[in-house]
Amino acid sequence: MTQQDHVHGPDCNHDHDHHHEPHVHGPHCNHEHQEPVRNPLKDVGRNDPCPCGSNKKYKKCHGA
Repeated sequence: MTQQDHVHGPDCNHDHDHHHEPHVHGPHCNHEHQEPVRNPLKDVGRNDPCPCGSNKKYKKCHGA
């Protein structure tokens, strides 16, 4: 008897869900509303102090 690779399908006898439907986010979704990710460096100008606290200008520190 040869051993074959197991393929998951409707006739599989494992204890897992075989109905993988894609989740669509919408008004009736159970997920919480998440705030968008904001870039904290967006409002830093090249000649402003670097927000890392190095006392250097942004362009000489993290803006390079």
